[in-house]
Amino acid sequence: MQRRSAAEELDAGALADLVCAPRSELADRAQAALRPLVPHDALVLVTPGSPASSVQVAAPPNLSERLAGAEWWKLCGNAQPAHGEACPLDLPDVVGGLRISGWVASVEGCDAALIVGATAPGTLGPRQERAAMQVALLAAARLRGLDVDPAPGTLGFVRAVSAERERIRVDLSSRHSATLSSLLHTLRAATAASGLRNAPAGVAQAIDLASEALMELRASAEHELAATQVALQTVYDEVATEAGGLAQSAGLRLVAGLDDPEEARVDSSIAQAGRLVTRAAVLNAIRRAEATKLRVHWRLTKDALTVTIADDGAAADGGADLAAEAADLQRIVAPLRGTSAVDSARHWGTTLTCELPRHEAAAPPDTPAVRRLIGLGEREREVLELVVAGLRNREIAERLFIADRTVKFHVSNILQKLEVRSRTEAIALAHAAGITAAAA
Repeated sequence: MQRRSAAEELDAGALADLVCAPRSELADRAQAALRPLVPHDALVLVTPGSPASSVQVAAPPNLSERLAGAEWWKLCGNAQPAHGEACPLDLPDVVGGLRISGWVASVEGCDAALIVGATAPGTLGPRQERAAMQVALLAAARLRGLDVDPAPGTLGFVRAVSAERERIRVDLSSRHSATLSSLLHTLRAATAASGLRNAPAGVAQAIDLASEALMELRASAEHELAATQVALQTVYDEVATEAGGLAQSAGLRLVAGLDDPEEARVDSSIAQAGRLVTRAAVLNAIRRAEATKLRVHWRLTKDALTVTIADDGAAADGGADLAAEAADLQRIVAPLRGTSAVDSARHWGTTLTCELPRHEAAAPPDTPAVRRLIGLGEREREVLELVVAGLRNREIAERLFIADRTVKFHVSNILQKLEVRSRTEAIALAHAAGITAAAA
């Protein structure tokens, strides 16, 4: 299948840039993607999920000043498209001296309203309408990703904490189970000669209580294990849907598959790493010239999750681009003791292979640094993840939708619990536990 020209469809590279955009640059990236197909002088992006920058204007300064004062919330109304869909907005014909058109999209609760304005009158055709709705959908998807996707390095943090908690839980569970089993053995031995029916009432009651406690302990262990894991099929379906949308936008034919014979549940950090690796590799693939096909394949064994993404695009000259891609992917999988490789051959295309260990091999060693991290609460852990990622208090507050003073309160508690005196020492302690993080 031949890829369409930029004049006939949205540019794949510009769409990839939009999907990777930081929150503050969403409007600029959306304009770069849409402008070649839908000429306009200004673009306004209204994103309710971003209190720090809920309205962004991409336009020359003279137009930005005029548009910044408009009440975009009221103009956008209460349009609520279904998940994964976009629809036109009912807007006035002219705002700020510009003729405007708009669309709103929703992706899993994250909405993005896209409004374009032009000084010259014009009519948008069906193809341009579809392009605008596609850009709005990708902006909403990126907004959702910014809200829910962790920085790659934080996956190591989650795995470290989960591994230590699991070690403690298993240790305590084993001790309690052994105690209860010994108690039951002693009580039953004491009643073996006379029979349980002839045992004193207190002894029979003790046996019943110990048996019930042992069953509850085993059920609790199963529940704790399930709480830290996710169904791989569910995660893969979401990833395949996202990859399919990106591939369609770029004019690529997608072939996707999952080998999961056990229909297994895996550690949530492993599944999330697979998601991040796949997204990064797909975005790299659609940037390559002459690509027509894209293959996304996940394979689960008892030891590891293997992710393979291949395309038939032209190989990069000199290998510098491939080296950069490989380095970016390795930063995602390294905290989980994973490995990745990128191979490319002229006339054959590029293949990424990533392997993520499922079990103890991926867990960091038992160290004093890891043990101190266990004492942090859920919110304190989130704050520390972002401190390790290099964010300042105000940026953390914006990311978590809390006040600056609340962040200061959490940081103070973190320093006290970790027995350190500064953020630098806290970051050093996190690194000692095997935790690294790229800038969020």
